[in-house]
Amino acid sequence: MKGLTIVLIVSQIIGLAAVGLYLLSYQLKKRSHIVWVTCISNGLYVLQYVLLGAFSGAVMDFMSTVASFFAGTKHSPKFSKYSKLIALINMLLIVAAGFTIAFIRHDPIELLPIAGALFQTGGLWFEDEQTIRKFGLCSAPFWLIYNYISQAYGAALGSVIAIVSIIIAMVRYRKKDIS
Repeated sequence: MKGLTIVLIVSQIIGLAAVGLYLLSYQLKKRSHIVWVTCISNGLYVLQYVLLGAFSGAVMDFMSTVASFFAGTKHSPKFSKYSKLIALINMLLIVAAGFTIAFIRHDPIELLPIAGALFQTGGLWFEDEQTIRKFGLCSAPFWLIYNYISQAYGAALGSVIAIVSIIIAMVRYRKKDIS
């Protein structure tokens, strides 16, 4: 019982670190910084979900980490001409893995991370930072519900704070109309 409590505490600490990085990512001004900090945050979320036994969240965030990596390298010579294909394959793999997990576990709650991962990683493929933030804002409610149900309470609180943080960043970095 004591070991289980320690794992729960460690998972919550890792989740809070992931939340901190996730919140920081949307406050950053440059697209590349948003993408790379999100990638690191996703990796920490994977570790948290593994410790909590939240398999669907772990798989979706692992796939989000991979998608974030490719989104971050989409301008490199190796990937630039294939970036749209890579984005499409990433999104299809997220959907396929998510539906497979939901089918195997017979639990519709397992579908929430699919939507969260698709919005979050889908946004990272855009050039405009505000569009990335909008997709992140759409992602947060799906993760909020999943995190709460999965007992990832730090991450659930982080989802609430992320919504506020993204809105603040959207206002802070909004483009001024020049009329």
